Parts: sequence; structure tokens; C-alpha cells
Amino acid sequence: MTTTDSKSDMLKVRMDSVTISMMDTARAYLKLDKSKFIRESVREKAKSVIAEHQTTRFSVEDWSAFFAAIDAPAEPTSRMKKAVHKFHDIQG
Repeated sequence: MTTTDSKSDMLKVRMDSVTISMMDTARAYLKLDKSKFIRESVREKAKSVIAEHQTTRFSVEDWSAFFAAIDAPAEPTSRMKKAVHKFHDIQG
């Protein structure tokens, strides 16, 4: 992922008055200016969304089924066996 550290990049956002009021209250508690509050909020949300989409979660049943399949792989089909023999023939 390419990033730039230029502070000249600008983002214009439309917000309703309730959202602006909430943002102003929150940033006052944190003593942050508007730009810094928005930057930090966007980064926090982006990290959360990225982490959620890059994580695989299993239920207990799925976890058990997954490892059962790894521990007891299916028998190779005749087509798979032919492919292995052909590969070995080609390799010599």
C-alpha cells in the first residue's frame, strides 16, 4: 500500500449538524483540532475494518471439521492417481 505524508492532500466531507456537534464534543474532550480528530478517527475505523476482513473466524463446529479434514484427508481419486503417474513419467 502506497502512502504519502503530504499534508496538502485534502478531503471534503459533508456532515449533518448532529454529527458535527458530536464530533466537536468528542474532540473537545480529547483536546484535538478538527483535522487531527478526523485523521485519527478515520485511521482507527480503517484499521478495524481491515483487521475484520483479514481475519478468518471459525465456529467451534467449523474448527473441529477443519482439523478433522486435515487429520484425515480424502483418498485420492483415480484421476488424481493418473495425474501423479503421468507427472512421474514426464519427470523420468
